[in-house]
Amino acid sequence: MKRRWNRSSREAWARPTPGKQEAEEKLRMFARVLHSAAEGIMITDPGGRIVSVNPAFSRITGYSEEEAVGRNPNLLKSDVQQAQFYVDLWAAVHAAGYWEGEIWNRRKNGDLYPQKLSISTVRDEGGAIRHYVGIFTDMTERKQADIDLRLYARLFESASEGIMITDTNGRILSVNPAFTATTGYTLEEVVGRSPRILHSGMQDAAFYVDMWAAIHATGCWQGEIWNRRKNGDIYAEWLSINAVREENGRISNYVGMFTDITERKKSEEHLKYLALYDPLTELPNRTLFRERLQQALQFAGRQRQRVALLFIDLDNFKFINDSLGHAYGDQLLQQAAKRLKSCVRKNDMVARLGGDEFIIVLPHISAAQDAIHVVKHIFEQFDAPFTFGPHTHFATASIGVSVYPEDGDDPETLIQHADLAMYHAKNRRNDKFQLYAPHMNDQLKRRMELERALRDAMAKDQLHMYYQPQMDIHTGTIVGMEALLRWKHPELGLISPAEFIPLAEETGLIVEIGDWVLRQVCGQNKAWQAAGCRPVKVSVNLSAIQFQQRNLADQIRDVLRQTGLEPQWLCLEITETISMYQVESIRIMLQELKAIGVDVAIDDFGKGHSALSYLKRFPIDIVKIDKCFIEGIHNDPENEAIVRAVTDLAHGLRLQVIAEGVETEEELAVLRQLRCDRVQGFLLGRPVAAEAMERLLAGDREAAGR
Repeated sequence: MKRRWNRSSREAWARPTPGKQEAEEKLRMFARVLHSAAEGIMITDPGGRIVSVNPAFSRITGYSEEEAVGRNPNLLKSDVQQAQFYVDLWAAVHAAGYWEGEIWNRRKNGDLYPQKLSISTVRDEGGAIRHYVGIFTDMTERKQADIDLRLYARLFESASEGIMITDTNGRILSVNPAFTATTGYTLEEVVGRSPRILHSGMQDAAFYVDMWAAIHATGCWQGEIWNRRKNGDIYAEWLSINAVREENGRISNYVGMFTDITERKKSEEHLKYLALYDPLTELPNRTLFRERLQQALQFAGRQRQRVALLFIDLDNFKFINDSLGHAYGDQLLQQAAKRLKSCVRKNDMVARLGGDEFIIVLPHISAAQDAIHVVKHIFEQFDAPFTFGPHTHFATASIGVSVYPEDGDDPETLIQHADLAMYHAKNRRNDKFQLYAPHMNDQLKRRMELERALRDAMAKDQLHMYYQPQMDIHTGTIVGMEALLRWKHPELGLISPAEFIPLAEETGLIVEIGDWVLRQVCGQNKAWQAAGCRPVKVSVNLSAIQFQQRNLADQIRDVLRQTGLEPQWLCLEITETISMYQVESIRIMLQELKAIGVDVAIDDFGKGHSALSYLKRFPIDIVKIDKCFIEGIHNDPENEAIVRAVTDLAHGLRLQVIAEGVETEEELAVLRQLRCDRVQGFLLGRPVAAEAMERLLAGDREAAGR
């Protein structure tokens, strides 16, 4: 019987049953999930051919569905894993139906990438494997994030900067080892506490208010801050604080990073100190001195007060420095600086300009007499010897004084005038200080003119030797003479040795001039002997500068050899000032001179800081008593006592004694009673030229112009 299908029957047949409809909906859902999943999905058949991939697969690997379907998954193989890795992988899949792990694959463009992969089997009702499903996630970003996190952790742990992390309430969450190394606090000691445990108290509350205002406004702050370590030490640090914000912009943490800059601060302070202070004496240097002087003058101008400058130069420092060595010279400068500081008030300033030059600023004085009082105090301090270990030495100073506003109203003028006054003080025999006076400018011009002229004096035959006789006090006969240098300039006239000898020493010309003098004197003495005159000993003065020459003994041998003069007719005079320095080296030099056969005399004995032990230690022959003790000796019991003591001491040491500056018969009579050996002075005759001295030696005393 034929079944009839009506319209309603056909519609009913075409309509899906409820169960089938649900299954189809699930399939569509699975398709959507497969298509939209973020993980890459690859389905293969039992033979290992790809039958389907999702868009995420293509996005991760670079292979489109058309390029992948029908091919083997080996197209992704990276060769990072060994063959055994895949053997174990598929063994696990076949045994358990599932494998999960990390694997490195290769994209279409050749890049390697890490992925997290799971492989599952799909079986039919009979248990046969119909498909394999691989689901994987690209772990490149996660791996990089892990690497970054590990890197950040290593940086946090190994950073040389101290790092502190706090929450928004200011509680410390973590610190790194550098924090502990700098502050002394361990992680356990600070977690949960406030950073205020580091506060030093050197910054006030307003400092922190401004700091946090900047952080809230800009998200960061950096600057210099002083904090306190766990042991209480204060240290300087360079601190930067940054706010850490979440994605929504809300602050979640604060990170503070700091560097201990204590040593750098010390270095900066040291450099600043070096820029303003003399490292040897710890006195202000020229830069700070000028700054302080300018301030003192400005204040004095407003208050109508005076300011005095004392320009101080150590006498013969170059000789001390060169003969004893720089170590002794440095010690002398250090001790001199301390003595100068002890002579001034708290608000006065002692500075070192360089070398052996010091300067003192005396503000708030009422008259120049106040400065003179300080000068006298300085001289009192310098009367005491300077001690360097086992050595004891004396040093003197020359001081020039200028006063604001009388001698200048600006620093440069006052310094120049004080310096000029100091140079004038150097030429004074006693009380070696000088107040500035306007006429000194003319004298400065003369000094400069003399210096230029002195350099040409020998070449132009302007230097001449004069001779002053020395008489045996008992026989009245001439037994010696002292050679004295004179400078006769064609325009300036006769220039005093007291003026040009110090100039020659300062300029170094004394070495060349001294050699010329030795040759002239020895040659002249030999000429007198050749002319039939009775041989006498001629004395030549050696300056401290000449005595520094290491080849002095060789130089004198050459002069004697070239002139033909026997050594016993030459006497070398040194001042007792020379004998104050480096006793051992002076003794060796004198022994070398004595080995030549010449005599050695100490000139101006008693004038300076005499050390009587030197008479015993040094190989000398003659002591010359300075004329300051001879003048008026017949009316001065103290001078007489001094001369008697020196004479008796010298005779006890088998030394001869010569009295200088004898001008009267009364003085001569006293010296004869005191058993002085020889005398020299205007009473016997003034210094005369070689021709007149030759006549005197020949016996014609009247012709000598006495």
